[in-house]
Amino acid sequence: MARYRREHVSDEPELTVTERARLRQMEREMRELRMENEFLKKAAAYFAKDHR
Repeated sequence: MARYRREHVSDEPELTVTERARLRQMEREMRELRMENEFLKKAAAYFAKDHR
């Protein structure tokens, strides 16, 4: 997939301003969700350890 994208980079149209803004927003949300997910994993492990 990566090789195809590198070889066909000019085949894809440029993103519009709106699309770029939406992409940035979605990337920010993805980072936040990943951080929350890691926190919840650690919290679950901590509480599971206390209840053994």
